[in-house]
Amino acid sequence: MQMFRTYLLLLLSIFLSQTSTAQRRLTEATLHYTVESATADSSIQALLQGVSYTCYIKGVNSRMELASDMGKESTLLLGKTGQVIILKELGTQHYLTRLASKQWQQMNQLYDDAQLKLLPDTLLISGYSCKKALFQFGDGTTREVWYTIQVVPIYREFQLFAKKIPGLLVQYEATIGKAPVLFKLKGVNYNPVQAALFDVPEKGFRILKWEQAESVNDNQ
Repeated sequence: MQMFRTYLLLLLSIFLSQTSTAQRRLTEATLHYTVESATADSSIQALLQGVSYTCYIKGVNSRMELASDMGKESTLLLGKTGQVIILKELGTQHYLTRLASKQWQQMNQLYDDAQLKLLPDTLLISGYSCKKALFQFGDGTTREVWYTIQVVPIYREFQLFAKKIPGLLVQYEATIGKAPVLFKLKGVNYNPVQAALFDVPEKGFRILKWEQAESVNDNQ
């Protein structure tokens, strides 16, 4: 009997160990990120006050929203059609740009061509055990990212670095305009995501081609 109990305790300990390190497959969730300055420049820090980044994931569809006091830019990735919709809401001015899958790939070729190096460094960030990785671009510049394998997105198109990372991005360096910024995961909400977030608005938005949309960006 004692041997049987010992055997049961051993099985239980193995089960608990496996459960604690088990990966969660991410198919539907809302990810909330803070956006902070990656430098000590006080003007950039002031500019980023109130800026937030939110990712909505629902199956093969995703929506990324970068919001500030000045307005909001949303990028919709519609997985079934491969279509990308960019919405800009700047005060009373609303713009919509449609991109084909090939155009989106061309826009982000820089990230696809970057070399990824997985590093042994570990860090606890926002409650997640994270590993470090480094992206090196063709011009010699690098970007540092931290990711967790506790949560693994099934569809990874929603973040530019995510396609090569074996887990969920928790903290990473990027730029807004020319300002270096740091995105940090604040929390994950696993409640169902509204399907309406992936509806393409039919009214109230001026249709712009990509070249025109870039001009709008340059003038902000």
